[in-house]
Amino acid sequence: MKIDLHVHTNRLSPDSIMSPEEAIETAINAGLQGICFTEHDRAWEMAEIEDLSSKYNFPVFRGVEVMVKEGGEILVFGLNVNFKTVIDIQTLRNMVLSANGFMIVAHPFRGFPCDAITEFDKAAETVLKRPVFDKIDAIEGYNGHNLTGNNIFACQLADRLGLPTSGGSDAHFKNELGKCVTIFENTIHTEMEFIQELKSGRFCGSKNNLGK
Repeated sequence: MKIDLHVHTNRLSPDSIMSPEEAIETAINAGLQGICFTEHDRAWEMAEIEDLSSKYNFPVFRGVEVMVKEGGEILVFGLNVNFKTVIDIQTLRNMVLSANGFMIVAHPFRGFPCDAITEFDKAAETVLKRPVFDKIDAIEGYNGHNLTGNNIFACQLADRLGLPTSGGSDAHFKNELGKCVTIFENTIHTEMEFIQELKSGRFCGSKNNLGK
């Protein structure tokens, strides 16, 4: 099952110009099997997600992209709350564990000129100074906004840490959606199944050939 696991809409993310309806229609036309709205520090209500999913007969899921004090952002699933201040990673981890949720570090090498840097170990040493990597469950290995080198390094970091990779477009515009995806082994219908499949590790990130 091919899902874009990192999408922003103008419903809750001020930097997106794409409506939820446009996002879903674009995902359907691109041949995806699901979409996940991961707004900046804001959570969708379950009733709204269910209404959209029913309207389009298309699986719609939800998460939150949370900025943390240690630097960077974490994609959080299963913990659907609004964050009003920047939070530290340990507090976030405790909240996610209490909610039986799942955490994916987003675009860990963003800002690094990875297409020019050839020494992964030096770059990884710098990134791993952020005390977040022992508190996450997966790494976003494929991000549609990243340079190729950033994604390559993210996948290498996941391999080094023994963590699965996810993929998402990080779309804020229609033409960005679906560039990267997460491929789940099983078909997912509900939020409970969604969280279960994440926690099982039965998924991997990938580039996406749109429409295929």
